Amino acid sequence: MKTNYYIKWIYNQWKDHKKFIALLIFMTMLSTAVTIAYPYVFKKIIDSFQNIVKHKDLYPNPQGIVIKYILIIVAIGLAQLIASLYPALRAFMNVTFENSLRLKYFKPLLEKDYNFFNKFRTGDLVTRLTNDLTDFPKIGWFLCSGIFRAFESLNKIVFCLSVMFFLSWKMTLITLIPIPIMIAIFYVTSNKLYKQFQKNQEAISEINNQLEMSFSGVRIIKSFVCENKYKRFFDKALGDRLKTEMNVVKLNTLLSMVYMYIDRFAQISVILYGGYLAVNNKITIGTFFAFYSYLEMLIYPILDLPQLFVSAKQAFVNIDRLEEIKNFPTTESENGSKSKINNINNIEFKNVSFHYNQNEKIISNINMKIKKGDRILILGPVGAGKSTILGLISGMYHPEKGSIMINNIPIEKIDKKMLRNKIGYVAQEPLLFSGTIKENIQFGKNNVSDDELWELLETVQLKQEILSLQDKENSTVGQRGISLSGGQKQRLSIARALVRKPEVLIFDDITASLDAENEDKLWNSINAKYKEITCFIVSHRLSTLRYVDKVMFVDSGSILGFEHHNELLKINPIYRSFINENLK
Repeated sequence: MKTNYYIKWIYNQWKDHKKFIALLIFMTMLSTAVTIAYPYVFKKIIDSFQNIVKHKDLYPNPQGIVIKYILIIVAIGLAQLIASLYPALRAFMNVTFENSLRLKYFKPLLEKDYNFFNKFRTGDLVTRLTNDLTDFPKIGWFLCSGIFRAFESLNKIVFCLSVMFFLSWKMTLITLIPIPIMIAIFYVTSNKLYKQFQKNQEAISEINNQLEMSFSGVRIIKSFVCENKYKRFFDKALGDRLKTEMNVVKLNTLLSMVYMYIDRFAQISVILYGGYLAVNNKITIGTFFAFYSYLEMLIYPILDLPQLFVSAKQAFVNIDRLEEIKNFPTTESENGSKSKINNINNIEFKNVSFHYNQNEKIISNINMKIKKGDRILILGPVGAGKSTILGLISGMYHPEKGSIMINNIPIEKIDKKMLRNKIGYVAQEPLLFSGTIKENIQFGKNNVSDDELWELLETVQLKQEILSLQDKENSTVGQRGISLSGGQKQRLSIARALVRKPEVLIFDDITASLDAENEDKLWNSINAKYKEITCFIVSHRLSTLRYVDKVMFVDSGSILGFEHHNELLKINPIYRSFINENLK
């Protein structure tokens, strides 16, 4: 059953916080005991005072009785003072669960491959790791406050009803009449609530997607004067969210109203019947007071207990959404022992094919062999598969057919982290993190010395520009490096790749952001200082031909030529036509 799955999931979260869970159970019992004790003690007090008034001769020392009850009340008050910490403890655990779940589910996301990030957008992932966990009735709240409030309510119901049966079983049966009605209403509405809450969370994800796209692409929106057009997209997404939220609110409001009025009817019935018994001396005034007090105590627990099932339905939606991203299949496997490699001496593709989806094959039967220190320029028209080849070399993508060999070892059998530590990757669109220039370079390697830092900045032709800044290497680059130019961001991302001293360097059309002078200085510096590095370069700038050993000419996912530039010009008419076309 699906319910057993959720119970097991909750238990697994609780195992990490055993001591706090045990403390919560104890505090729940203490809080319940203190609450239940008050009416019964006051029943005894009222009945004792009534007896003292009626039979004064039987109570020569009434002051002693009064003092005894005062001491009992004080003891209960002290216990209640300790029990008052219970809500704060629950709130603390709510936040603790939120934090631990974010850590637990964020980590596996970093291990996912391209298929995962093609399916789940940024705003959706942010929603699942933030909104799905926070406050009522989300998972963090449900794991502690939701369950333990219901546990406390169940305790109060059991103990209150036990005492009430002891006081008057007839009045107690009247109290139980609304419970079957409430259970029936819950079962009718619970599935509807689950579906509406699921739609609401999806609508929230869509809103966050729209926000992420609007802020990331604000320059494009403004440059195309599309503010009103994009606002319409956002208005539609916001309208969908408002509709789903209102449906959830309507269902919750209906449930609350039904529960409340059913209990009020029961309360009126008990007051009438209990008052009749008290007036006719069939029960004492103290018993009526205690019974009415217990009935008052029962109202919110009776409302709260069904709320556990309602909030559980909502929390289960969030659990499913978290488990969906965690369990999304990935082509990367960590099973079995992995081979260690000291150096990358050669890379070989054997009949490699790859596609992103079933209807679009990007790479077909690629064969090539690269030796250590080779400089390879990958050329071809847009959509030829150049960037895909780079992704396969770096191990980001995995071939559908064929094999990629590193030192004659299949890439999937090599320790993934060890391999990627030997590869430096610079994307076409440089991504810098909020922080300083030094922190961005250190992202590739910890404990970078000042001498090493400035040598890297000099290699990428950025030293003088950084020295001209007020805070130099400690200057803040801003969100996504907004305070730097496109060329500066690109060169800084190259420095971040070089700081790891990679054996393979992958440049995905990085020269688009560099002028000819900086590109020339960059390559001269790399060739002088990093002769042993194997380089794979995608570029649309033909001037890059001067710095490479061979050209891999790619079109429609196939290698049409793999020779030195001059040799390809002689023997490959398609390549010659491509070069002439790009020289125009």
